[in-house]
Amino acid sequence: MCEAVEKYAESYAESYAERKRIDTLYESVKNLMKSMKWSDEEAMTAMQISEKDRAVLLKRL
Repeated sequence: MCEAVEKYAESYAESYAERKRIDTLYESVKNLMKSMKWSDEEAMTAMQISEKDRAVLLKRL
């Protein structure tokens, strides 16, 4: 039982960290778009965001 709880906690922590990383990228892209009057693609290119992360962010923008 203890091992199962540890695995769950580890999985949850990794998932939470990934969500927070994407949330931070999202806010940064939005801020660049607003302050620099850039498109979403221009902001993500300037930040050198990977294609995988771009796909996730474009769904949210």
